[in-house]
Amino acid sequence: MTTFGIEEEFLLIDRETQLPATPAPQQAEALLEITAGGGKATPEWLTCQLEHTSPIYSDAAMALDSLLSFRRELASVTGSMGFDAAAVGTAPDIALAAAQITPGERYHQLAGMTPAIAADQYLNGMHVHIGLDSLEDGVRVLNGLRPWLPLVVALGANSPMWRGADSGFASWRSIHYRRWMANGIPPQYENLADYQARLDALLHFDVVESPSTLAWLTRISFAHGTIEIRACDVQLEASDAVVIALFIRALSRMALDTPVVTQIQPEVLEISVWQSAKFGLSGSQLDPTTSTQKPAADLIHETLERLQPYFEGPEDEAVVRRGLDRMLSHGTGAERQRRAMQDGGLKGLLTHAYSSLTAHPDH
Repeated sequence: MTTFGIEEEFLLIDRETQLPATPAPQQAEALLEITAGGGKATPEWLTCQLEHTSPIYSDAAMALDSLLSFRRELASVTGSMGFDAAAVGTAPDIALAAAQITPGERYHQLAGMTPAIAADQYLNGMHVHIGLDSLEDGVRVLNGLRPWLPLVVALGANSPMWRGADSGFASWRSIHYRRWMANGIPPQYENLADYQARLDALLHFDVVESPSTLAWLTRISFAHGTIEIRACDVQLEASDAVVIALFIRALSRMALDTPVVTQIQPEVLEISVWQSAKFGLSGSQLDPTTSTQKPAADLIHETLERLQPYFEGPEDEAVVRRGLDRMLSHGTGAERQRRAMQDGGLKGLLTHAYSSLTAHPDH
């Protein structure tokens, strides 16, 4: 059984101003005490953000119950403070003043090195962790996932709004994040020693504070003994987060079983990620098996057939198929945000985001 975990970053929004909120110190402490779902609440870079690190999951039902438990408690606690929590990849609107940095030496060191980035880093991601038997396996998974990352970016697109208007991108977070010194598709590695040597070389640069500063879309998490996939925006609904995580788990299992043979040029993968950030599932996608472009729906259906042996049982596969069919018919989070904005403006978008936070797929 391949285990997985999910990290989600949430935005706290002031009900009166509809802008990112600034909790008082005692409120911030109360938020960090949320333990529902068996995970852990931790600070993020900005005071208006909160991260949830899940426990280790083995199946879809366990993951959905845990994520929804945390989200419900988060909604309750923030509501008592006059805030709301939203699972949106970017803050739909922000104040003119620079963002407020969470207290702590590391966050302030980063902000001091990158003040113009810190000023508007209102970005919320979903990071999926896949359990490994060994770090050597991790390198094989990294290599095997590289050509599939553009599709994962498209599936996870949930950040179209920026400064009160449509950014023109399904995942503006993905574009915004490219300002960091190491981002996008990671290199192809020969083995674990090659991975470590490349990492060590980068750590000698003054701008690299730690390995976690290297914000590739996939990387090894030495602390957890996992592969960390960082390609997705946080998801409006917990059910979408679970579907994407299970899809990534199947891709990772396939990568272990089928080593990469055909190399796709790095520049092709990079422009494919940009294309996915622009269009989400409404545009063409790079087919890693043929290096050609095809409609996203076609690639998803073909990939599901390819992944069939790599799901953790029929229920696992059924959850992913139902979830991806729903995304194709109802849209990704980005498309749902755009419809809500069109129907009700910023207030309508935020109302939709708040209700989606605790939505159950069967209700």
